[in-house]
Amino acid sequence: MKKSILITAACLFASHFATAGVIRHDVNDNLYRTIGVLPQFDSVGAILFDTPAGGFICSGTVVARNWVLTAAHCVDEATTMTFYSPVFNEDRSGYYHQAYTATSWVWHENWTGNLLAGWDIGLMYFENGIDAPIANLYTGSNEAGAITTHVGYGATGTGLTGANQAAGTRRGGQNVVDGAYSTEGTGGQLLWSDFDHPDPTAVDSWGDVHNDWVNFWYNYFGYGFTSENAALPFEYAIAGGDSGGGAFIFENGEWLLAGVHSLGSNINGNNIRSDYGDLFASTRVSALQDWIYSYIRPASVPAPAGLLLILGGLLLLARRRKA
Repeated sequence: MKKSILITAACLFASHFATAGVIRHDVNDNLYRTIGVLPQFDSVGAILFDTPAGGFICSGTVVARNWVLTAAHCVDEATTMTFYSPVFNEDRSGYYHQAYTATSWVWHENWTGNLLAGWDIGLMYFENGIDAPIANLYTGSNEAGAITTHVGYGATGTGLTGANQAAGTRRGGQNVVDGAYSTEGTGGQLLWSDFDHPDPTAVDSWGDVHNDWVNFWYNYFGYGFTSENAALPFEYAIAGGDSGGGAFIFENGEWLLAGVHSLGSNINGNNIRSDYGDLFASTRVSALQDWIYSYIRPASVPAPAGLLLILGGLLLLARRRKA
């Protein structure tokens, strides 16, 4: 975890930076690693960065030749930042990482460290560009109920143990977006998912059904949606090296970046992060697309009318001289 953070007083359960790329206990980890190296997710890479408190790892996604999208909490205290883009051999049986040093970085002006507010988004700029595939952004409004594929470099473990192994290995997994909620902005700037146990009747150390915690808290805090209480074949919870990584939706034949990994919540109060029954959220790309595009696709400034007249006159004069 990078640092302590401000949480709104209304939130009584513990929220924290995304801290585990955690998998089902009954599915082989190699399958999650295989999802992570599928070519449609080659835009995702690892981020190593230094702060006055030490060095850390996050993830990020290439969204333009010169830009990587990540979480605000990965950039707001950084003194140096390096993006590591995966480079695969021809048959994709192996890969290495090409390092790119960021020239500068920026985070949303409304970001204060409050994860539930929904402003946890940042960008890294690379003056000389990045030689990597570019992810297209999801700009629709149909995230709720969609299956998202999450890719990053987070710590891992299983839903029974929580995160108990180090970050740094590339993985991918899936979850369903239960709904969108944030305490600021549009009120829907975070995409929420829960980590379902494959057995919907399984109980935790408190003797409570794992998956019952989720809907209790969704209802208690008035999120306005519920969980289906059903684990996907590659059910997954995001990671502490996964922070800033990508949540992708497949729509109209295209994989689109819909979320930026932000936070996890230990809602069952057992001090095990990202075990079955916990929640996690990703910053909603569609809600903040204008901010993203203002950097990666800045609007061209129209030339003043007087300048256009002068240029027109010079062109006419040049034509006359040529004649």
